[in-house]
Amino acid sequence: MNNIINEFLIFVIEEYKYLENKTAGETMELFSKYNIFDYITNHYEALHTMGGRAISDDINSLILARNV
Repeated sequence: MNNIINEFLIFVIEEYKYLENKTAGETMELFSKYNIFDYITNHYEALHTMGGRAISDDINSLILARNV
């Protein structure tokens, strides 16, 4: 299962940086700062059924909520 989750993490990183027009470094920094990697890992079952835009929107909502 770890390989599947790792591949999904890579997919999410690539989709997020493309959709949000960010570099890989910016995306990694943002995901680390707001614990997005843990969120993706813990919610894999739900997230892997969603499209790239929906996942990106979900991550942005989470970042906004954690930034308050």
